[in-house]
Amino acid sequence: MLSMDFSGVIAYPVTPLHPGGALDLDSLESSIARLARSGVDGIVVLGTSGLFAYLDAAERSEVVRTAVRAASGSGTPVGVGISAITTREVLQHAYAAENNGADGLVLSPVSYIPLVSQEIADQVETVSSAVSLPVCLYNNPSTTGFTYPVELAAELSWLDTVVAFKDTASSGRLFHSRQLLFAQQAEPGTVHGVSRDQLIVEEYPPAAWHSGMAALLAPEFVEFHRAVREGRAEDAAAWSSALRPLMQLMGHERPLSVLYALAEVCGVRTSAPRRPLLPIPSSGKRALADAVAQLRGRPAAPSDA
Repeated sequence: MLSMDFSGVIAYPVTPLHPGGALDLDSLESSIARLARSGVDGIVVLGTSGLFAYLDAAERSEVVRTAVRAASGSGTPVGVGISAITTREVLQHAYAAENNGADGLVLSPVSYIPLVSQEIADQVETVSSAVSLPVCLYNNPSTTGFTYPVELAAELSWLDTVVAFKDTASSGRLFHSRQLLFAQQAEPGTVHGVSRDQLIVEEYPPAAWHSGMAALLAPEFVEFHRAVREGRAEDAAAWSSALRPLMQLMGHERPLSVLYALAEVCGVRTSAPRRPLLPIPSSGKRALADAVAQLRGRPAAPSDA
């Protein structure tokens, strides 16, 4: 098992599908193999990008086995999203991830009835006591209906296996205030990362970037993060400016459907996500292709070489 602290660039790949919706495990294996050797610091399958909510337990296990096998020998750790409606299912996914060789777990508070803090704490404590893999907590209010209080995430960070907090906010100012409060209350060394791509290009905090786009544009995100980490402000600003038009285009389309369209544009063999989700219009896909071509054709900054 590799060490996984969820720092650096953490890429969240899509789960490729055949037309009709069956898993395309061959495409998954090839895309993970490339990604694992791209310079990213970690890969997480079965996140929102990985369509976890639309796959059954057997399919989720197949995805984990395929991803772990594809990344083997690369030195890049593979984490697994284990979110589910019930704690029983969460535990089943956690056991399956551990048994199939995963290096870490990501857990968000998914529920038909939005959970309260006591219920989330109970679920995290249950998972933490049941498995030995490092856990990253995930604040994803747009899909869970729950905004993680910083105080709760900080309290849970003192559990033995909780090592990171994947966070988001509606603005850079709010994110930085959450980041400061978390640093004051959490166990020292717990990584506080950002999950919203728009915050990455506007604020680019240095610790950890969790991104579905990073799985498709790994060289660009890795170089951008390196510039931020090394304090090369001019290069970081150039990458931010170069990525912004593509992110703005993506913001006008359905969130998961647009990521699958971007995956196709970037060379991943996949169909659209499972229905009832529908693909984005062909005009939107063409616009994405143009934006990616423009991004990849930009002159390299002198220190990029």
